[in-house]
Amino acid sequence: MNNFTIIIPIYNESDSIFNLVDEINKEFNKFNPEILIVNDGSTDNFESEKKRIVKKVKILDHPQNAGKCKAMLTGVKSAKFDLICVIDGDGQNPPYEIKKMLNYWEDIPKDWKRFSIICGNRRKRKDTILKKLSSKVANKIRKHILKDDCNDTACALKVFRKQDYLKLEYFKNMHRFLPALFKMNGGKVFNVLVDDRERLAGVSKFNFNNRFWIGIADLYRVWILIKKRRKNE
Repeated sequence: MNNFTIIIPIYNESDSIFNLVDEINKEFNKFNPEILIVNDGSTDNFESEKKRIVKKVKILDHPQNAGKCKAMLTGVKSAKFDLICVIDGDGQNPPYEIKKMLNYWEDIPKDWKRFSIICGNRRKRKDTILKKLSSKVANKIRKHILKDDCNDTACALKVFRKQDYLKLEYFKNMHRFLPALFKMNGGKVFNVLVDDRERLAGVSKFNFNNRFWIGIADLYRVWILIKKRRKNE
């Protein structure tokens, strides 16, 4: 379990990111992964406090908030290693689950790894009723239309190859549809059960309007992409 990069996109997560980095370092103290934090234009005190972790991680800064998808792209482009793991900066994804997903990746046959993606599938989610309900509805709609084989696309924990990700056509909010995009390119989607934790600090950026309705528009876009790809095959 060597030569992998952990990417953590953050926006105003200074209440949780420092503890998360400490957890990751304790969990992987024998493996020494590359840890990239992409600060997506945070307006909290992260900039003044980041000296606490600069020796443990590499920090990339966006001058202003560009969105999680752009932050992921910045991280992936800058990653030193080809194997990528993405995790949220709010601390709800336990870092020990990264090990489980990387071990799962090691067991995937080599000739299956092209455009394959491992997706965390949260059990006993520790979210608000609204968030769980809207995610459940969105998951059912997305899975029915796209046939993407993913049980929980909203879970941030994902493992994939840099070289595959950078071959995808970039568009805003594509991170919500990575399983469909990877599968569209001939890859396989693997679901791994992972633990979920309550947010211990900070404020969720989630609300119904900024996820559900925007997600419907993006869903249509991905569906069109898939239809065009099938037509050309």
